[in-house]
Amino acid sequence: MGWLADYVSLDTLFNPSSIAVVGAARERSKVGNIVLRNLLASFTGKVFAVNRAAESVEGVRSYRSLVDVPDKVDLAIVTIPRGAVLDVIDDAVKAGVSSAIVITSGFKELDEEGARLEYELGVRARKAGLRVLGPNTLGLITPRFNATFSFSDVKLGGLALVTQSGGIGVYMLNWAHRTRTGLSYFVSLGNECDIKEAEVYSYLANDVQTKAIFSYNEGIADGKAFLEMAPTVASKKPLVFLKGGTGKKGAEAVKTHTGSLAGSTELFRAAVETVGGIYVENLEEFLDLAKMVLSSEVVKPNILVVTNSGGHGVLTTDELERQGLSLAELSEDIKERLKRVLPPQSSPKNPLDLSGDADAGRYRSALEAVGDTDSTKIVVVQSLPTISCSELAKVLLEFKGKSVVGVVMGLDEDAAVRMLESAGIPAYRFPEDAVRSIKHLLGRRPPLKKVQGPSPPPSALSIVSGKSSLPDVDCFRLLEDYGLRTAKWSVVSAASEAASAAERIGFPVVMKISTDTPTHKTELGGVRVNVQPADVPRVFNELAKISSRILVQEQLAGVEVFLGGIDDPAFGKAVVVGLGGIYVEVFRSVSYGLCPIEYEEADRMVRLSKVEDLLKARNRNYSVDAVADSIVKVSKLMVDLDIKQLDINPLIVNQNGAYVVDARVILR
Repeated sequence: MGWLADYVSLDTLFNPSSIAVVGAARERSKVGNIVLRNLLASFTGKVFAVNRAAESVEGVRSYRSLVDVPDKVDLAIVTIPRGAVLDVIDDAVKAGVSSAIVITSGFKELDEEGARLEYELGVRARKAGLRVLGPNTLGLITPRFNATFSFSDVKLGGLALVTQSGGIGVYMLNWAHRTRTGLSYFVSLGNECDIKEAEVYSYLANDVQTKAIFSYNEGIADGKAFLEMAPTVASKKPLVFLKGGTGKKGAEAVKTHTGSLAGSTELFRAAVETVGGIYVENLEEFLDLAKMVLSSEVVKPNILVVTNSGGHGVLTTDELERQGLSLAELSEDIKERLKRVLPPQSSPKNPLDLSGDADAGRYRSALEAVGDTDSTKIVVVQSLPTISCSELAKVLLEFKGKSVVGVVMGLDEDAAVRMLESAGIPAYRFPEDAVRSIKHLLGRRPPLKKVQGPSPPPSALSIVSGKSSLPDVDCFRLLEDYGLRTAKWSVVSAASEAASAAERIGFPVVMKISTDTPTHKTELGGVRVNVQPADVPRVFNELAKISSRILVQEQLAGVEVFLGGIDDPAFGKAVVVGLGGIYVEVFRSVSYGLCPIEYEEADRMVRLSKVEDLLKARNRNYSVDAVADSIVKVSKLMVDLDIKQLDINPLIVNQNGAYVVDARVILR
């Protein structure tokens, strides 16, 4: 189903003409009653109550079932115990209901019986064409109605919030209420038995009121649909993600929270960046970025820092450098203008220190002098007897639309933040928070839609045919078929053969056991390095006690790199690169890319993984290009042959290129 079809199919969920609450309890503390009251306070269409034991609820006539409702119901909201949910879904199908929100919890997040019921719920809904949000959801808020059991007072605006967690959703709603942040939509996904996140993003991308989409995810329910739809979404408006379950214990908690698999955080981040989204590390960054996205100010790449505190200017500059952002250059004309307004102890340079005795007038004059610079102006104030945060905020209001960002630090900072944000100017309490938000916006990659088209060479197909894993010699042959270079090698079964092979390859050589199945050779004591001519017979006899087949290999000097391929259950084939040898699991300095990978993306992976730094350290000129080229080739191999797992460890990189020294391939 394409994104346009999904968009149409969700219309009765987001824009119903009539809504029924199934389980509309008379007790005002019950979820069904709260949902009903929220609807009555917000929805102008028809609202029906369904309660077998009541004639009316909150002044609304009650019906025994959906089938008994005399009018057409577009959206049913289900708040009854899980054991009765399937019967209600059957009633909804009979009554011609188009969409349902199942708020009821206790499904796959609870136990096996819950998982069975949820599976059946999804099957029945899809068979009947009934779209279902949930189960285990907080509900939905649109510009027309509030169908949640949370707060009823929601200001309309341009931010769409999507969440897999009801608790995080409540916090987000509380935050929006406290900061008076306007919301276009709030969507609690729940367990996603039918409606998946990508469909919701696609719908919101086509909503004219939604300026940006912020999503909290603990996993991706449909990775294929995400990679297909999300690039289109991100090309239209900012798409921001925060992931839960990034640690081992957090991932375990996810299973009991939504019943989802948390998945790899690194792969999730790679997927987000591939589709053009923004990945943030924590809830604070998530909410900080919302200020920047919803503001009236256009963020520009070069940064000008204006402050009354040299120390705050230094800290801001430090963070700009850490984030890879550039300070704006001041023209000579602007410097001359600044000299006329600055005190003698201040210099016209960036960061611009107005001195501790700066008042509102000096800030105003300085901002007027630098107004022509094509930059984002981070204006920092430390409240002092000469100026308060609120006084600086009033000055910044005069420069709205000039790419200004306020950082207010002092006793009245809360009032100043409210003043600026109400005017659409982003305001922060620490300069580092402002810089990180700017970096997130400026660091977005162009949306990329991955298209996987297998085209394996016949020789490669013959190597893998009928096998579940490959012997090391077949691994080398397969990688060579795809253009990867290997260290010179030969497989022998006698000491005399080993001596001849070593002579051809050139001393010193490496000798190691050669196995039919993937094996950690070092752990078995099956590797010898720096083998000289006189050592060959002895080493062969030692290794022959472990394996009847011995690999004689060229010994190369260089940096050890790890290059791997995996088959992720959510996002499919991916490649990972990082520091190799024994350090890959110690330092975990790695970068991921989703297949297929082109050269530019591969080059970026080498840089992000810190491999590039190591290759260039100490004035070495080791081949970065060879690593990127190897990533591209492994990416193609993974897609062509449907590889489940591939490890190249190490890939030896030196000034002559990159060479495979050891490899493992698991096919299924």
